[in-house]
Amino acid sequence: MNIIEKNALAWYVLRVTYQREIAASKALEELGIEHYVPTVRMRIRNEKGVATGWKVEPLVHNYIFIHDTFENIKKLKQSKLDYLRFIMAKDDAGMMSVPQYVPDKQMSDFIMVVQTMGSKPVDPDIDLRKGDRVRILTGPFEGVEGVYVRMPNRHEKRVVIKIEGVAAVATVAINASDVEKI
Repeated sequence: MNIIEKNALAWYVLRVTYQREIAASKALEELGIEHYVPTVRMRIRNEKGVATGWKVEPLVHNYIFIHDTFENIKKLKQSKLDYLRFIMAKDDAGMMSVPQYVPDKQMSDFIMVVQTMGSKPVDPDIDLRKGDRVRILTGPFEGVEGVYVRMPNRHEKRVVIKIEGVAAVATVAINASDVEKI
């Protein structure tokens, strides 16, 4: 992870205490601050296991992505949303902790895959080093870059978009002919 200038716009990864990611999202929306909380639609089932409806839940609990400058987020934390915490990561040299951010392309790919029907949450600790970096050439995910992996206990292959230490999402099954190695 590289150090980013404190006055540069970036997608910062923040932790929200006590699963208040939806409340934080509403507050940020009222303030006009660009942010993203990845969510999924879940079936509601009664005590007998019968489906009774749907609800929207965070895909990754206690995390929110905010697109702003470090300084603006710092001021926001001090004045209005004191329960936000920067997620820290080591810089490229491994010498110091810096606030974790996600490059714009990776974040837009992550958002696209999460918002598309058929995306599945994947264990963020899955070892992706074995896969090749690829770009999807056709279909609704055209242009998305990620890692081509074989899913555990499945014969199909998918492209996984991973935000280090936070989350990973997988596209629907994809053919090898629909991707190019990058």
